Amino acid sequence: MVEKVFDDIYRIELPLPKNPLKSLNSYLIKGTDRNLLIDTGFNRKECREALLAALAELNVTMDNTDIFITHLHSDHSGLAATIRTENTRVYCSKEDGEILKICGTDMYWTDLAESFIRSGLRASLKEAIETHPGYRFRLQSEIDYIFLKEGDVLSVGNYRLKCIATPGHTPGHMCLYDEDKKLFFSGDHILGDITPVVCIERGMDMPLTLYLQSLEKVEKLEIETVLVAHRNMLDDVYRRITELKEHHKNRLNEVMEILKRGPMDAYETAQFMTWDISCKTWEEFPPSQKWFATGEAFAHMQHLWHLGKLEKRLENDRYVFELKHS
Repeated sequence: MVEKVFDDIYRIELPLPKNPLKSLNSYLIKGTDRNLLIDTGFNRKECREALLAALAELNVTMDNTDIFITHLHSDHSGLAATIRTENTRVYCSKEDGEILKICGTDMYWTDLAESFIRSGLRASLKEAIETHPGYRFRLQSEIDYIFLKEGDVLSVGNYRLKCIATPGHTPGHMCLYDEDKKLFFSGDHILGDITPVVCIERGMDMPLTLYLQSLEKVEKLEIETVLVAHRNMLDDVYRRITELKEHHKNRLNEVMEILKRGPMDAYETAQFMTWDISCKTWEEFPPSQKWFATGEAFAHMQHLWHLGKLEKRLENDRYVFELKHS
């Protein structure tokens, strides 16, 4: 589906089959000399065919179109290598770009699995990785990225898009902001009706701490229009930021209540947390969902430890947290 959402800006809805996210909102900005495509979809046939059909409908070719990747996750980056031409520039943050360079290697997934093992993950690692969308639909070839940093500007037609670093969802998640038009491309940092995953990732010890700090940064911007990466659009970014803060506050309180039972690792804690999933019991969770749940639990426990509310120790090669003794 192609929808004009702003002058010279088009939303391209790309299918994400058998994925709870359902679809990705990719954005095409038409410029005078060059166009900019924001995010690409999974590296899979359904996304590629839908994207290429949309570009053809818009009379756009990749020869004069550049790509901006908001963050490393494969539903945003997977097709970049497949659809680009030798004239296409691919932009992203240095933090996520360095991970994208190695995300197709066994070394990356082995290192990431070690982090989850230290968090207590007991699911089948092999099955969790092989069913992980980030593994299945990732970039399959290298790209010479152009790294952007906080404050850099991409000029496309009548738009001057300033890079806003918003780490937390990933180490180098980056949004784009047109200050004059008060227009904000939020990627996965802020979504309208679902909560972005805040999870373990290479090079990011305190994901939730970073995420909450990034929310505070965005809250200070003057924003009238938000273009999100998944599902429904937002009509009030400030209300949504308040809701996201409240969500994580409730999540942190939930973890504190769970730890009244005694010391636990993140995997053990995740079993008692509230999840929006159709499975009735923890045992029914697919290995890939146990992976995400454990990573989210660890992110919240790390934040509580950072705030001085929990104690943490390494016990039998896994991190165990407990309420701090007064």
